[in-house]
Amino acid sequence: MTDTTTTDDTTAQAKPVEWHAVDADDRWPGRWTAHTASVHAHGRTYLIRITPGDHATYLDPGFYADIDGGYGQRWGMRTATLDEAKRRAVEDVLR
Repeated sequence: MTDTTTTDDTTAQAKPVEWHAVDADDRWPGRWTAHTASVHAHGRTYLIRITPGDHATYLDPGFYADIDGGYGQRWGMRTATLDEAKRRAVEDVLR
């Protein structure tokens, strides 16, 4: 399954970002779904992974977005909804 996210950031000349649904954790196949995407910006490839809950137990409300920017650069954020997590993660990468 794929979907796309676009942002309002016209200065970054953003392309739609394609998301893929994968198992969040292979210890419990099919129980939780993670959403992943790669975004090319600033001459780098950023990997985004969004999991339900708190990214450790998956049980907290909301979603956790983990962004890997390469070169040891990594950051995360919590959001209330999956759509918000996707939008904010992409916007953060494009900044």
